[in-house]
Amino acid sequence: MTPKQLYLYALGVATDTVKQVEPEHMQLPTPDTDWEVHDLLRHITYEMAWTADIVQGKTIAEVGDKYDGGLLGGNPVETWQDYEAITRAAVEACDENSVAHLSYADKTVGEYLVEAANDQLVHAWDLGQAIGVPVRFDEAVAQKLYDEARIRKDELAESGLFARPVEVPETAAPQIKLLALLGRPESWKA
Repeated sequence: MTPKQLYLYALGVATDTVKQVEPEHMQLPTPDTDWEVHDLLRHITYEMAWTADIVQGKTIAEVGDKYDGGLLGGNPVETWQDYEAITRAAVEACDENSVAHLSYADKTVGEYLVEAANDQLVHAWDLGQAIGVPVRFDEAVAQKLYDEARIRKDELAESGLFARPVEVPETAAPQIKLLALLGRPESWKA
């Protein structure tokens, strides 16, 4: 699976989950302990919106504060779908070997898309847990993302962006191992 295909798969899972968010869900807690559903939805929409610009070669300075402020507007699900169409088209048209100018380093667009896929997919799971919608990953995708994240295990732990890893058996399914590596117990409940 190419990085583009991986990202587009994750975006599809996230979109399917976002479409099930109702207004009464916005204040529910999520596995991201500092965020309620509204905060999580704002985060993943923000990250997705940036993806279109990043894969087109724009720098952080060029994008600037374009997505700051009231990104979600009055209808967060509709806003998601608007940005999803733009991002999907940008990813489909991008060159995976071109440069992605990220805040912490320049990488290839392909490397960035793998990271962004992980973020979208895991946050889709977070969102699903919060609103009571099961989110299951394709096993090959989960394995690929787990393998990539495992290589960066120390870097991820030091970033402060994730809870401490959860212990799971080595024989656990790839989705469970990926979630556990990123500090999410499979059995999380609000």
